[in-house]
Amino acid sequence: MSRVQRSLLAAGLLPLPWFLLWTTLGGAVTPGYHGLVQQGSELLAAGGAGALCLRVAALGSGLAFLAFAAGLWSLTRSLTARRGAVGAAAWTLFGLSIMSNGVWPMGSPLHGLYAASIVNLVAPALAHLELGGRLPRRRDYALTAAVSVGGVVYLWLNLTGHDPAAWRGLTQGVFSSVNAAWPFGV
Repeated sequence: MSRVQRSLLAAGLLPLPWFLLWTTLGGAVTPGYHGLVQQGSELLAAGGAGALCLRVAALGSGLAFLAFAAGLWSLTRSLTARRGAVGAAAWTLFGLSIMSNGVWPMGSPLHGLYAASIVNLVAPALAHLELGGRLPRRRDYALTAAVSVGGVVYLWLNLTGHDPAAWRGLTQGVFSSVNAAWPFGV
């Protein structure tokens, strides 16, 4: 693995701490915002410094996921001699959808690229399959399964209305953390 590939893949470690830092800061400067109850995107509606912090959080996290996707594409190409990499494309779409969360407010059809972030359910598994022998450890299979299943559970909670209203911010943080854990296995 080249130094450039390593650097790009390491960018996948940045989205979670970056997002948590900026949304925590945004929540601290937004009167009435409570991070355990409210989702990060709700900072956009609050306006002011909180909205700016959410924009920085989403744009920075999305850019880091794009860099990670470029690293995955490069690594997949060097290991398999394929020109395309579906897993990397899925991570690219996910990065773009995260960035759109910082540009368009909740309620806009463009927030989250209108649910394109659902690709996070399969992005880890697709990339894992394409990398083949690159992730041979049992822990890597378990991490991939946990991330994908965790995404399905969170989606189910949201679609069925079972995401507890008093803990929506906490559940978003927990499941976002689970999803952002996959790059640690690469």
